[in-house]
Amino acid sequence: MRDVALFLLLMAAACSDWRCRKVSNYLTFPFMAAGLLYQLLLGTGEAALTGVLCAFALSLLPTLFRGMGMGDQKLLMAAGAWTSHSEVYLLFLYSLCSCMLVALCKPERWPRLWGNMILLAAGWSGHHQLWLPGRTSSALSLPYAVHLLAACLFDRLWR
Repeated sequence: MRDVALFLLLMAAACSDWRCRKVSNYLTFPFMAAGLLYQLLLGTGEAALTGVLCAFALSLLPTLFRGMGMGDQKLLMAAGAWTSHSEVYLLFLYSLCSCMLVALCKPERWPRLWGNMILLAAGWSGHHQLWLPGRTSSALSLPYAVHLLAACLFDRLWR
Protein backbone atom coordinates (compact mmCIF):
# COMPACT_ATOMS: atom_id res chain seq x y z
CA MET A 1 0.00 0.00 0.00
CA ARG A 2 2.80 2.45 0.93
CA ASP A 3 4.69 1.87 -2.29
CA VAL A 4 1.54 2.23 -4.41
CA ALA A 5 0.55 5.49 -2.71
CA LEU A 6 4.09 6.86 -3.02
CA PHE A 7 4.25 5.88 -6.70
CA LEU A 8 0.87 7.53 -7.42
CA LEU A 9 1.95 10.70 -5.62
CA LEU A 10 5.25 10.92 -7.48
CA MET A 11 3.69 10.04 -10.84
CA ALA A 12 1.03 12.77 -10.51
CA ALA A 13 3.62 15.28 -9.30
CA ALA A 14 6.04 14.38 -12.11
CA CYS A 15 3.34 14.89 -14.75
CA SER A 16 2.40 18.26 -13.25
CA ASP A 17 6.02 19.36 -12.84
CA TRP A 18 6.92 18.30 -16.37
CA ARG A 19 3.98 20.19 -17.89
CA CYS A 20 3.72 23.31 -15.70
CA ARG A 21 6.93 23.35 -13.61
CA LYS A 22 4.73 23.43 -10.52
CA VAL A 23 3.78 20.88 -7.88
CA SER A 24 0.41 21.83 -6.42
CA ASN A 25 -0.36 22.11 -2.72
CA TYR A 26 -3.63 20.31 -3.54
CA LEU A 27 -1.49 17.28 -4.25
CA THR A 28 1.22 17.48 -1.60
CA PHE A 29 -0.73 18.40 1.54
CA PRO A 30 -3.45 15.70 1.26
CA PHE A 31 -0.83 13.05 0.49
CA MET A 32 1.31 14.22 3.39
CA ALA A 33 -1.66 14.08 5.77
CA ALA A 34 -2.76 10.69 4.42
CA GLY A 35 0.77 9.29 4.82
CA LEU A 36 1.02 10.52 8.40
CA LEU A 37 -2.44 9.12 9.23
CA TYR A 38 -1.75 5.79 7.51
CA GLN A 39 1.55 5.29 9.33
CA LEU A 40 -0.04 6.40 12.61
CA LEU A 41 -2.73 3.74 12.21
CA LEU A 42 -0.04 1.14 11.49
CA GLY A 43 1.82 2.13 14.63
CA THR A 44 4.75 3.61 12.71
CA GLY A 45 3.79 7.27 13.13
CA GLU A 46 7.24 8.08 14.48
CA ALA A 47 8.82 6.89 11.22
CA ALA A 48 6.47 9.10 9.22
CA LEU A 49 7.15 12.13 11.38
CA THR A 50 10.92 11.66 11.19
CA GLY A 51 10.57 11.20 7.42
CA VAL A 52 8.80 14.54 7.09
CA LEU A 53 11.31 16.31 9.35
CA CYS A 54 14.29 14.76 7.56
CA ALA A 55 12.86 15.78 4.18
CA PHE A 56 12.38 19.32 5.44
CA ALA A 57 15.94 19.46 6.81
CA LEU A 58 17.46 18.03 3.62
CA SER A 59 15.61 20.44 1.36
CA LEU A 60 15.84 23.58 3.49
CA LEU A 61 19.09 24.99 2.07
CA PRO A 62 18.34 24.09 -1.56
CA THR A 63 14.98 25.83 -1.19
CA LEU A 64 16.46 28.92 0.48
CA PHE A 65 19.09 29.21 -2.26
CA ARG A 66 16.44 28.74 -4.96
CA GLY A 67 17.86 25.42 -6.12
CA MET A 68 14.47 23.85 -5.41
CA GLY A 69 10.99 25.24 -5.39
CA MET A 70 8.81 25.08 -2.32
CA GLY A 71 6.52 22.65 -4.12
CA ASP A 72 9.51 20.34 -4.54
CA GLN A 73 10.24 20.64 -0.84
CA LYS A 74 6.65 19.81 0.11
CA LEU A 75 6.68 16.88 -2.31
CA LEU A 76 9.77 15.45 -0.64
CA MET A 77 8.09 15.96 2.74
CA ALA A 78 4.97 14.12 1.49
CA ALA A 79 7.22 11.27 0.34
CA GLY A 80 8.79 11.31 3.80
CA ALA A 81 5.33 10.88 5.36
CA TRP A 82 4.87 7.63 3.44
CA THR A 83 8.39 6.34 4.13
CA SER A 84 10.88 7.09 6.90
CA HIS A 85 13.94 9.26 7.46
CA SER A 86 16.32 6.64 6.10
CA GLU A 87 14.29 6.05 2.95
CA VAL A 88 13.71 9.74 2.24
CA TYR A 89 17.43 10.36 2.69
CA LEU A 90 18.21 7.76 0.02
CA LEU A 91 15.51 9.15 -2.28
CA PHE A 92 17.01 12.62 -1.88
CA LEU A 93 20.52 11.37 -2.69
CA TYR A 94 19.35 9.34 -5.69
CA SER A 95 17.36 12.30 -7.02
CA LEU A 96 20.41 14.57 -6.71
CA CYS A 97 22.46 12.03 -8.64
CA SER A 98 19.78 11.98 -11.33
CA CYS A 99 19.81 15.79 -11.55
CA MET A 100 23.61 15.89 -11.77
CA LEU A 101 23.57 13.25 -14.50
CA VAL A 102 21.19 15.38 -16.57
CA ALA A 103 23.32 18.49 -15.94
CA LEU A 104 26.43 16.64 -17.12
CA CYS A 105 24.63 15.58 -20.29
CA LYS A 106 24.01 19.22 -21.28
CA PRO A 107 27.49 20.67 -21.97
CA GLU A 108 25.97 23.70 -23.73
CA ARG A 109 24.80 24.88 -20.29
CA TRP A 110 28.19 24.51 -18.58
CA PRO A 111 29.45 28.07 -19.34
CA ARG A 112 26.32 29.64 -17.84
CA LEU A 113 26.56 27.32 -14.84
CA TRP A 114 30.20 28.32 -14.33
CA GLY A 115 29.31 32.00 -14.64
CA ASN A 116 26.60 31.63 -12.01
CA MET A 117 29.07 29.92 -9.66
CA ILE A 118 31.54 32.81 -10.15
CA LEU A 119 28.77 35.34 -9.45
CA LEU A 120 27.76 33.45 -6.32
CA ALA A 121 31.35 33.34 -5.03
CA ALA A 122 31.97 37.01 -5.88
CA GLY A 123 28.84 38.13 -4.07
CA TRP A 124 29.75 36.19 -0.97
CA SER A 125 33.43 37.15 -0.84
CA GLY A 126 32.81 40.84 -1.59
CA HIS A 127 29.61 41.58 0.28
CA HIS A 128 28.77 38.51 2.38
CA GLN A 129 25.59 38.18 0.36
CA LEU A 130 24.55 35.44 -1.98
CA TRP A 131 23.83 36.76 -5.44
CA LEU A 132 21.60 34.14 -6.95
CA PRO A 133 20.62 34.01 -10.61
CA GLY A 134 17.02 34.67 -11.51
CA ARG A 135 14.87 32.04 -13.14
CA THR A 136 15.61 33.32 -16.64
CA SER A 137 19.39 33.39 -16.19
CA SER A 138 19.59 30.06 -14.40
CA ALA A 139 21.92 27.54 -15.99
CA LEU A 140 19.54 24.63 -15.73
CA SER A 141 15.94 24.33 -14.64
CA LEU A 142 14.92 20.77 -13.90
CA PRO A 143 11.52 19.36 -12.97
CA TYR A 144 12.57 17.86 -9.62
CA ALA A 145 9.47 15.66 -9.29
CA VAL A 146 10.58 13.71 -12.36
CA HIS A 147 13.95 13.06 -10.75
CA LEU A 148 12.32 12.09 -7.46
CA LEU A 149 10.14 9.60 -9.35
CA ALA A 150 13.24 8.20 -11.07
CA ALA A 151 14.95 7.93 -7.67
CA CYS A 152 11.96 6.06 -6.24
CA LEU A 153 11.88 3.64 -9.17
CA PHE A 154 15.63 3.08 -8.92
CA ASP A 155 15.35 2.48 -5.17
CA ARG A 156 12.47 0.02 -5.52
CA LEU A 157 14.10 -1.88 -8.38
CA TRP A 158 17.51 -1.93 -6.66
CA ARG A 159 16.18 -3.59 -3.51
